[in-house]
Amino acid sequence: MLMTRRKRKEQKEVLVYINSKAIPQVQKLKYMGIIFDNKLLFREHINYVADKCKKLIFQLAKAAKLNWGLSHKAQQTICLGGIQSLLIY
Repeated sequence: MLMTRRKRKEQKEVLVYINSKAIPQVQKLKYMGIIFDNKLLFREHINYVADKCKKLIFQLAKAAKLNWGLSHKAQQTICLGGIQSLLIY
């Protein structure tokens, strides 16, 4: 993926070589936990974080039932520690 301020009207794919080997160009890149796409729209990153939150919520729902399971305080701690930290990051 090529990130630049200049809008290219010519060739969309730029060939980069290191030690006479071509490096393939990708459409998305994960850097420090954030997924960048080639247009910097962050849709892929939002979908990734939403899926992680869904998995955590469903696991929490399995463990918390009306008559048995985790208490409300434990659920709140998990939500604050897990889900909120995922969304804020």
